[in-house]
Amino acid sequence: METLASYLEQDHVHCDALFRATNESACAGRWPQATREMAAFQHALERHLLIEERILYPAYENALGHAAGPTLSMRAEHLRIRAVVQRLTDAVRAQDRVAFFNHADAFLLMMHQHSEKEEGIVYPRIARVLAHASNDLLSAMRAYGTYEGSTRVA
Repeated sequence: METLASYLEQDHVHCDALFRATNESACAGRWPQATREMAAFQHALERHLLIEERILYPAYENALGHAAGPTLSMRAEHLRIRAVVQRLTDAVRAQDRVAFFNHADAFLLMMHQHSEKEEGIVYPRIARVLAHASNDLLSAMRAYGTYEGSTRVA
C-alpha cells in the first residue's frame, strides 16, 4: 500500500536519478544533454517542492491549527534549494564545469541533509497527524502528475 511517505520518498529517488544524469553529462562536457537533463530535473524537483508546499504542509498545519516548526523549517530550506538549483542551471547554460561542480557539491550535501530530515522526522509526523486523510492527500499529490515510464508528467 502506498503511503504519503513512500510516495514522497519515491519522488526523492526520481529527482536524485535525474540529477545524477545531469551531473554525469556535465562531467563529460555533454552540455546539450546536460541542459535537457537539468531542465527535467528542475521540473521534477519543483513539482516535488510544490506538492509539499501546496498540499502536504497546509494540510498538516490546518490539522494542528497553526504553522508548525518542521514545515516552516522545510519551507526555508526549499528557498535555499531553489537558489542553488538556479546557480546549477546557470552553470549548465554557461557550460561552466567548475561552477557546476562547486554548486553540485553544496547541493548534494544540502539535499542529503534535507531528505534525511524529511524522511526521518517530518514525513512520519505528518503521516501520524494526517492518517485519516492520507488517501485524499495521495490523490491530490498524484493530480500534480503521475509516473509514465521514468518521467513524471505534470
